[in-house]
Amino acid sequence: MNRFIFGPRSFAAAAGLLAAFGLTVAQAATFSFGDYTSLFQGIDYATADIEGGSGHSEAFVVRIDVDAPGVSFYTTPHSGPLETMSQTTSQFLQTSGTQVAINAAFFTPCGCSTTTSDAKNLSGLAISNGVQVSAGETGFASLLVTQNNLASLVDGSANLATDGVWTAVSGGGFVLKNGANVVNASLPGDPLNPNPRSILGLSQDAGFMYLVAIDGRRPDWSAGVSQSEEAAFMLALGAYNAINLDGGGSTALVMEGSNGSPLELNRPSANAERYDGNSFGVYANALPPVPLPAGIWLLSSGLAGLGMMRRRCAALS
Repeated sequence: MNRFIFGPRSFAAAAGLLAAFGLTVAQAATFSFGDYTSLFQGIDYATADIEGGSGHSEAFVVRIDVDAPGVSFYTTPHSGPLETMSQTTSQFLQTSGTQVAINAAFFTPCGCSTTTSDAKNLSGLAISNGVQVSAGETGFASLLVTQNNLASLVDGSANLATDGVWTAVSGGGFVLKNGANVVNASLPGDPLNPNPRSILGLSQDAGFMYLVAIDGRRPDWSAGVSQSEEAAFMLALGAYNAINLDGGGSTALVMEGSNGSPLELNRPSANAERYDGNSFGVYANALPPVPLPAGIWLLSSGLAGLGMMRRRCAALS
């Protein structure tokens, strides 16, 4: 694993960074990142360990090259008597045909069911295939993506310019903005206490998008993190801007498994996925077939040739 140390032993070297993040030594965290594995064309996956103020946490990271061929984005469309009908993230992935998905916006009424779908209103802007599902809202920062995959993160507003926006989802607010921690106590999602977290980030050039689930509220597995800790994690990961999505029992990150069925990458805190008002998904092409190494190819060709010679000899005898 690659280690990024952000803790007391590196305080002297990182004092300026700690101050910029508004973190005390007691709040500092240490991150250990695993290597990326390719899931689909343009989509890589890694896990990470977090040693934070509340103990150990497990993180799950999907990195998307927004310029990769075949990559595009989708979110929950308008449906039902309110803005959407709730689904689990796995159900969203399966019905949409996306390859990777994460829960996204905060919603009302909460309900917080793991068994039943019902009608929801979303907090902040949501646009699905160019159609507005929910209006922009102050305090709920938004991801905007054009049809040719130009992505940006913007502050929430009732008057957001949405010309050319094909997909949009919103979170509770920025946790990382232009490389700096901007967490404050008034943000949605219980910002100061450890919780499961869902996070969406962009690299400085917006060429990479990061979808992150950090598990929490699971003793002996994962404690969860504060929003300041998630901001530090996203910076260490390579993000320059990041927003906090709906977390807690809603946190779910899933992918299309080899048999086409959804595969959970994290462990939801209630041992089951919640029916959420909104999810965000990524379409991507399958990985190309892995060519056989040259030695194996020559061996298989030789065996095939040997078999053909035997058939010819048998025909002549």
